[in-house]
Amino acid sequence: MSDFHTFKALKIEQPFGDYFSCKIPADILREISYSFEATNTGGSIEGVQRFLRKDRLLDIAKFIDSESAAFPNPIILAANYLPSGRLEEEENRCTFKEVDKDFDLYEIRIPKQSKILSIIDGQHRLFAFDYAKHKDMDLVCSIYFDLPTPYQAYLFSTINFNQGKVDKSLAYQLFGYELDSEDSKLWPPETLAVYFARLFNEDGPLKGRVRYRTSDEKRTPVKVDWTLSTAAVVEAIISLISRNPKDDRYTMNQRDIIDIKGRSALKDDSNFPLRDLYISNNDKAIEEVVQYTLEAADKVFWSKEGYENSAMIKTIGFMALFKFLKFVLNEHGVSKNTMLEVLPSLLQKSESTNFSDSTQFPASTKGMNSIYNKLIENSNRN
Repeated sequence: MSDFHTFKALKIEQPFGDYFSCKIPADILREISYSFEATNTGGSIEGVQRFLRKDRLLDIAKFIDSESAAFPNPIILAANYLPSGRLEEEENRCTFKEVDKDFDLYEIRIPKQSKILSIIDGQHRLFAFDYAKHKDMDLVCSIYFDLPTPYQAYLFSTINFNQGKVDKSLAYQLFGYELDSEDSKLWPPETLAVYFARLFNEDGPLKGRVRYRTSDEKRTPVKVDWTLSTAAVVEAIISLISRNPKDDRYTMNQRDIIDIKGRSALKDDSNFPLRDLYISNNDKAIEEVVQYTLEAADKVFWSKEGYENSAMIKTIGFMALFKFLKFVLNEHGVSKNTMLEVLPSLLQKSESTNFSDSTQFPASTKGMNSIYNKLIENSNRN
């Protein structure tokens, strides 16, 4: 028995980003999707969706069981982000592959019982099936792949604000983001990571190489030979500052008598070497650590001839690089010496390693760990 659900889908290209339109039975969609309820307790907005109203769910359930049942509007979903706010491991993600180029037809594979589809819009329609007798209805779905949660929040707020259903400021806060705020102390981990992803895409080794939507590839004036998704860059940065971004968002959104607490409400965690800098709002120091890492990787791996097929220019190599960075920072401390002397010299020991062998370094979490282990092994050489 297959461990994946497979669905045929049409690829839709729009300015915000490409998505896939397909049909998924309601009972299966309930199995593989999730939604956070949004509640307002003492002025604190928690969750990423509007609160589920049971009376509305029961009304929709009656409609589902009637002869007039019809849901022509799509359920909007984001694939591959876990409820914690972290990106799912490579081999457990939803994937898509082209099956007919002329008709933009694709096959989507979704791990069974995975809870890997975040509901951006349409939660009441879907959750009403819990109260309905008939659960075998097909639902139209629009699926975005690897869309970082701040972009999910933006999409949700745009849909609902433009349709006049939800107050704009509330729509933003439903995802736990102060998106309109210029005060960075209110930025949760994902928002800061997205900010850095955009920043590094403008200059330096990653210039023009970071994309969060397929349409970016068609519009960017910078022609590059390889790219990384925003999701990969965001996850790499988050891995240095947060164990659970969702919990951090909730904690940060709590209010005291005067205002939202922001980052000062968070606790340090020694396993995440840049978390103390994050809590203290020292974003410049975080930026420098990442910038020095990118420059070192560019010198050792990315700018060398013969690295066109190297795993080091792929997502698994980028994630392994930041896993190694985390190890180095935990071992040697966060300092200029670590970034300018220790890290470059340790990476230099892997310069001659052939990371192009796809059997040894496959495009999976296993491959990422193999790269990381090789970096550790090489760093221990005299």
